[in-house]
Amino acid sequence: MNKFIVRIGVLSLFALLEVNAAHAQSQDAEKVGLYMTQEMSFLNMTATQAEQVYQINLQAANAVENLRQNSNAQQIGDTENMESFTDILKQRNLAVQEILSPVQFQLFKENKIIRAATFRTIVMAKMLDLAQDQLDPIFEINQTVVKNVRKDLDLYFSTDNNRGKKNAQRRLHKALKKTDKAFEKVLSPQQTAIYHENVDLLRNVLREEYGTKDSF
Repeated sequence: MNKFIVRIGVLSLFALLEVNAAHAQSQDAEKVGLYMTQEMSFLNMTATQAEQVYQINLQAANAVENLRQNSNAQQIGDTENMESFTDILKQRNLAVQEILSPVQFQLFKENKIIRAATFRTIVMAKMLDLAQDQLDPIFEINQTVVKNVRKDLDLYFSTDNNRGKKNAQRRLHKALKKTDKAFEKVLSPQQTAIYHENVDLLRNVLREEYGTKDSF
């Protein structure tokens, strides 16, 4: 099957996530899409691949923004938000899979730390309206926290034992709570308030992306 046709078919899945089909691609979405693509530089993509992946990341950024606006307007709960974020994540990864070679995509799946840190950063960027100079420090904090808790994250997703899962979840919660202070040094008071209002959702975003394996 023609690769371009496959790509268009997968990208069309994002349309199901768009709350407002006429929503213009803002400079903010372009900024986030570009940042996400740059953080995937470890895949050594060709210029064509990088442009195609950028378009995918741009659509994901817009889908997150539309979800955020719709959630605020309709007062959608965290559970529904988490399901919608996960859908955006999975459709984005499916679309990326069509662009990358099998070797590149395997590397993408295996690099859980960058993947989880990047997607958490895009959600925070849209949720908190991060400035350009905030993206790098926020990404670094997200990358550091994933590195620090990867043992407990691996245990959380690998164990079938409820007690073991709860213990891992408790340690994760404690570690992530310490990270809040690092974010407070980068965020404005208004951004910090919004962050704390959505902290549980953001923690779940990290768990969901880190735990994504073959079930894209």
